[in-house]
Amino acid sequence: MSLTPEEQEEVRKREERKDKLHRAYLQRKASGAQKRYEDKIKATKKAAMDAKKNALRTEDIQKGVFVPVSNLPEKEPRKTDKKTA
Repeated sequence: MSLTPEEQEEVRKREERKDKLHRAYLQRKASGAQKRYEDKIKATKKAAMDAKKNALRTEDIQKGVFVPVSNLPEKEPRKTDKKTA
């Protein structure tokens, strides 16, 4: 299926923008700016992720879907009889 000239132009523009953004990323990576940025936001992203996880876990505990190990009743270890050949 061939594209119309308008569609071809749109694809070309999209590819140009993609290439430009990629070159900028590679330049940031080479200069160390990308690493500094990632290190700066890592703690913020981790805190947000942990907050979401805790909210979901709390919801699951309330629904009875998730039971923490600390809430399970304690059981004594069972001894099994091993038959020797």
